[in-house]
Amino acid sequence: MNALLVKGLLTLVSVAATMRGTTVLGFSGATLVMDQDIPSRTCKYSRAYSMIQVRCANLGLEWIPSNLKTEIQIMDASVNRVRVLTNDSLAAYTNLAYLYLGDNFIQEIQEGAFDNLRYLKVIDLSTNGCDTLPKSLFHLPYLQKVYLAKNRLSDDLFKDVQVRSPLIFLQLSKNKLGKIPQLGPVPTLMHLNLSGNSISSVTPEDLAPYCSLKILDLSKNPIKFDASNCECETLNAWLSVRGIRARPVYNCTEEQERCTRQPEFSNKTMELYGRCSEILRLQVETEKARNTWILIACCISGFLFCLFVGLFCVHKRNKRRKKKLKEQQRLNANNANTELLNSNLNQPENT
Repeated sequence: MNALLVKGLLTLVSVAATMRGTTVLGFSGATLVMDQDIPSRTCKYSRAYSMIQVRCANLGLEWIPSNLKTEIQIMDASVNRVRVLTNDSLAAYTNLAYLYLGDNFIQEIQEGAFDNLRYLKVIDLSTNGCDTLPKSLFHLPYLQKVYLAKNRLSDDLFKDVQVRSPLIFLQLSKNKLGKIPQLGPVPTLMHLNLSGNSISSVTPEDLAPYCSLKILDLSKNPIKFDASNCECETLNAWLSVRGIRARPVYNCTEEQERCTRQPEFSNKTMELYGRCSEILRLQVETEKARNTWILIACCISGFLFCLFVGLFCVHKRNKRRKKKLKEQQRLNANNANTELLNSNLNQPENT
């Protein structure tokens, strides 16, 4: 009797444990656990600043989902396990303006991975394993902010890169850079973060291609200056003249006694700065001309619209007048016929 009771209790315990998704006597409840995890692995949609946003963060994803709404404008797929961005990974999401892929395991990005993202403004690829980037990334027509901190980017990557995007913010902290990246003239760049690299020297010539630069972060770099050439004083002079706020603030006490003359900038430095300034000037003039033509087009359109409305109103008024005139003529004709009929009736009959 006791044996039967114990056997029955063991059976009940086994069934209950299996239903709760645990392992009992060699049987696994993995299928049940997986079913319970499905809701937590679903991307969620919302609205942010009148834009469609999808949040796929911290879901353990190994690739970018391909079945999301194609009209999304903000994608947050950070803190996942994505390793590769292929040419097709983001091709369907042509309306993306903000893309957050930070804290993944991305090591490979194919050259055409971002080609379809024509409206992209901000991209975050920080905290990945990237040692290369597609050159076409910096050709996107609306790209303004790029976050590339904590990767493995080196100087070789930026040798042949030409920035055509209206870039205003570039973060390259904690990479493997040994010098200021040479990206050619970047007239729109205002904020450059190069902290935590291995940059050992910096000169005005390195900064001249960034003619709009206002914030420069070089902290935690082993930068040294040649006191005999007054490099520290010359750099500080450039930062002061161009209104650049730099971190850290370099103290040139060692040079103050030696460098009594006014710091001078090399011809190459001024040439690079002049080229960047000229590009910026042309961009500003082009934008002004564009805005002027838009204003002229709007004025012409407004004038034509007002003219159309005026002519339409005149036409309607003339139409009403004609209708009223016809009605009056019809009434006059009816009155004349009535008077003629009455006069005929009132005439005496001939005898």
